[in-house]
Amino acid sequence: GVTPVTFLLRLRLDNARRLLRERLDLTTSQIAASVGFQDPLHFSKQFHRHYGQSPSEYRAEVRKFQGS
Repeated sequence: GVTPVTFLLRLRLDNARRLLRERLDLTTSQIAASVGFQDPLHFSKQFHRHYGQSPSEYRAEVRKFQGS
């Protein structure tokens, strides 16, 4: 029930979220590029729109949780 563009965006963002959790050696810009975003700022805005927090905030939350 979603458009192909929306489906692709969700797929890219889900991949990015996984990489933010699993690949702490990669920067946010590298992750953005690896999932198909040419502009890291656009990636960050889309991530925030879908998940309610920036990629950096998400990664910090994951690290805090993993440290507990």
